[in-house]
Amino acid sequence: MANSLTTIKGLAATALGADVIDETKLADDSIDSEHYNDGSIDEAHIADNQVTLAKMAGLARGKIIYGNASGDPTALTVGSANYVLKSDGTDISWGEVAAGAQGTGSDKIFWENGQTVTGNYTITNNQNAMSAGPITINDSVTVTIGDGETWTIV
Repeated sequence: MANSLTTIKGLAATALGADVIDETKLADDSIDSEHYNDGSIDEAHIADNQVTLAKMAGLARGKIIYGNASGDPTALTVGSANYVLKSDGTDISWGEVAAGAQGTGSDKIFWENGQTVTGNYTITNNQNAMSAGPITINDSVTVTIGDGETWTIV
């Protein structure tokens, strides 16, 4: 019997014992993905850094891939105009741009901020804060100002 697959053409796959054909009997690149069983390629069979961004179709323009709480890649939805990417130290999200100078054309003269504190806030260590007042702090809301920090209301 010659050592070629043509001599066993038509042989039922069940007639071959387990592990009879291994990688030593297959030429490089001789099996195409169409011959793999669905789900037969798992994480252990994909080398590190082999899935490139070019292979990640369907990610909408403006989305960002990040690791979620389970450590799985997740796409962050597209942000809105004048929102920035922010972090709470663990997770990322979109948030409104901090108060900044506004004006007409290139005249950035007016700094605007809200007038009511609606959620608890702690001034960052070794930082100071400034607001244009008057400022109202809602009931059950706390603004924490550490020993080395200052909140100035003008």
